[in-house]
Amino acid sequence: MALAAEPQLIGTHDPRKGILFMVGGLALFSILNGAVKAQAGLFPLNQIIFFRNGFGLLALLLLVRMMGGTALLATKRPLAQLWQSTTFTAILLLMFFAYRHMPLADATAISFFQPLIATVLGAFILRERPSLASWVAVFIGLGGVMLMVQPSGQGMGEMSRLGAMAALAATLLSALSLIQQRSLSRTDETLTIVFYTMLYSTLTMTPTLFWSWTQPTFPQLAGLVAMGLASGFCQYLTTRALYFAPVATIAPINYTKMIWAVLIGYVWFGDVPTIWVLAGSGIVILAALIVMRKPAVAPAVPLGDAP
Repeated sequence: MALAAEPQLIGTHDPRKGILFMVGGLALFSILNGAVKAQAGLFPLNQIIFFRNGFGLLALLLLVRMMGGTALLATKRPLAQLWQSTTFTAILLLMFFAYRHMPLADATAISFFQPLIATVLGAFILRERPSLASWVAVFIGLGGVMLMVQPSGQGMGEMSRLGAMAALAATLLSALSLIQQRSLSRTDETLTIVFYTMLYSTLTMTPTLFWSWTQPTFPQLAGLVAMGLASGFCQYLTTRALYFAPVATIAPINYTKMIWAVLIGYVWFGDVPTIWVLAGSGIVILAALIVMRKPAVAPAVPLGDAP
């Protein structure tokens, strides 16, 4: 999962170029998710995360150098960065587990519930005031998720119940991460947040490799390294998009991930999404777009920075 890019970066106003950067970044992220799914059957999840973020970190450092140098890496809130990084690492573990046990399109569709959960969390944690339309959208979106996962188990097709639970848990944590990032973005740059999340997950996964490691062949090793470097390039594309277009223009493009997930799942793994997943994801996307059009109002009194 990519981190949401906030706040808006200042650059040349060119929405078309911004859209192209974001579409390219999301397409490449979707391909990487397919690579994770393929490798999850061969390697432990901690090993995949190590390569994805460790080598992605190298690519990200090049981006940092291009956009201002190491001064960007200074953080005023190390404890908040630590909490954000811990949450992000848990999200990766849960989401990669979901990719292993369910079709890409199903896991992607469930992840679209994130902005709706963030609306609820924002009301309670940041004391934002969601509009009535936003609250209605939350319940509509919940209905869409229920349609996709169907607690009775009927209509789920190849969806693994355990994988669905992991995807839902990852989506909940992702919404919490978004709330944390909104708070962090008051003092730290987006690239600063991304850098520390990738660094933390790499460092925490490193010691686990001593008791959970599968020796890759040379071609497999090359694939793991390429996946990591590509993840850093993905971050460049999605971050660069915000130099050319505002968040309001870019955010809806996030839902093109469903198109890529369906295509990659079908071509790479032979997965065909069920009618329940397609219908449910359509409902969730509609609900999320309502939330974007009717954003929450910030509290009248500014909140203090979280620790």
